[in-house]
Amino acid sequence: MKAVFKKHTFNFMLPAGTSRGILHTKDSWFLTLFNEDENLSGTGECSIIQGLSPDFTDEISYEKKLNEVIEKLKGLALADFFLHLKGDAFSPIGNAFLSDLDPWPSIRFGLECALFDLNNKGCGTIFYNAFSRGESSIPINGLVWMGTKEFMLEQIEQKLAAGYKTIKLKIGAIDFNTELGLIKGIRQKYSADDITIRVDANGAFDELSVYKVLKELKRCDVHSIEQPVSPIKLSLLKDLAKENIVPIALDESLIGHSLSSDKSALLEEIKPQYIVLKPSLHGGIAGTAEWIRLADKQAIGWWITSALEGSIGLSAIAQFTGNYSINLPQGLGTGGIFSNNLPSKLVVKQGQLIMTI
Repeated sequence: MKAVFKKHTFNFMLPAGTSRGILHTKDSWFLTLFNEDENLSGTGECSIIQGLSPDFTDEISYEKKLNEVIEKLKGLALADFFLHLKGDAFSPIGNAFLSDLDPWPSIRFGLECALFDLNNKGCGTIFYNAFSRGESSIPINGLVWMGTKEFMLEQIEQKLAAGYKTIKLKIGAIDFNTELGLIKGIRQKYSADDITIRVDANGAFDELSVYKVLKELKRCDVHSIEQPVSPIKLSLLKDLAKENIVPIALDESLIGHSLSSDKSALLEEIKPQYIVLKPSLHGGIAGTAEWIRLADKQAIGWWITSALEGSIGLSAIAQFTGNYSINLPQGLGTGGIFSNNLPSKLVVKQGQLIMTI
């Protein structure tokens, strides 16, 4: 099997503020597999976020790993990955090749998607389901990036005007009282029955501040808070989930757990109300499917979101999400935050993600 990769640097239309800093660009690597006998190809996106992706330290070592993957693929055929499907894991298996990539979740995700795309004749269809056929839609939240009060308020008004029923606000970078004022402003106009508010702290708060933050958010009927404190604060996260002042959603805490036993133990230990899944960070397609199975087993809610992928990665994640019965709005989109994104079949109408045919 022949394979090549190509780096693509996405440019944000507007600076993207998070508690880890402001992003102006974001890198991905497109991994393309070729079936030269049939003149077909399949492409997946290896998406990383510097400072967060567990498999990225620098470009040199990352591309070295990609080259190693390409070299090993030369001795394999597409059929080696599709000997059978592992239950509802939605992941091609047949050898230990993909399992060896568990420490490299972004590369595993890109390779899985490229394999599925090639297996489906390179038409961009990763999974065949009602969503990929354009017969159903996926409810999504509208993301509000951190920034000045005026900038965040402008984004909120745009999302509400566009028909979103769930708003997700990044918090923890500017003064919390300012952020709280924005949330109170929404609640003055819209009840929790009208608009659901989620917040994502990216671990911004500590033990001294988090309880006050949660009590204020509870007064505003906030649905949930993603990663209120650092992933290493396991005992604190467990206490917060048990007290359930505001439902706790784990995100960064899931990174680095590849063994099923480790995943199950983490969920059993903390008992969060929700988990937030990013295939590029949390084990690719197979790893994400496993997180979902384990969460369902423990009655933990979940939703899938992106790790700032472009249109290729987002399309794959959305199609993967379409394999499930969706109970909660997902954290997906079209990649419209980038000025140089590739063409996409994804569109958003009234807070619903749709794939055009």
